[in-house]
Amino acid sequence: MARRALAATAALTVVGLVAGCSGSDAKKEYDVPRAFCGVSLDPGLTSPFLPSGKKIKVGQTRPVPSRKNCRADVDGHWALALNLEWWEEDVSSTLVASGNPQLRKAGLSPDGGFYSGTGAVVLVKGCENPGHAKQLLYTSVQAGDPDLGDTAAMKKLATAFTQAVGKSDECS
Repeated sequence: MARRALAATAALTVVGLVAGCSGSDAKKEYDVPRAFCGVSLDPGLTSPFLPSGKKIKVGQTRPVPSRKNCRADVDGHWALALNLEWWEEDVSSTLVASGNPQLRKAGLSPDGGFYSGTGAVVLVKGCENPGHAKQLLYTSVQAGDPDLGDTAAMKKLATAFTQAVGKSDECS
């Protein structure tokens, strides 16, 4: 009886060690995208928010004329979304930020953006588009894995994405 208990304990220990090691071997077997929503981005900015996995798929939709959604799925699971959102100019940035579930506890930062470890909303300053008269363009970022959250890295990503959008065809 004692011998079986010892053997069972040893087996569980080995399984635990193997399971623990397999997680540390996890890596990104895909190439991190160099663009989202038609704008180039340094892969080093998006990489911290993308989980390990084998395949990445980046898609873009425009469900309504005022939104462009760009989403990365890793191994079939939502991982990262970078979006463009046109809002009426009289809508407050706080209301815009309230639509991003990753910003529940974020407040307005001194630069006018909202940032958390897993989300951001930032106004694209000076952006005009004849198709969106009397509207302001905001970028929105959402990371799917809260374990990958990092507020400083999110602010860098959101700032770079917003600046790139400001120089894109989205703004005249």
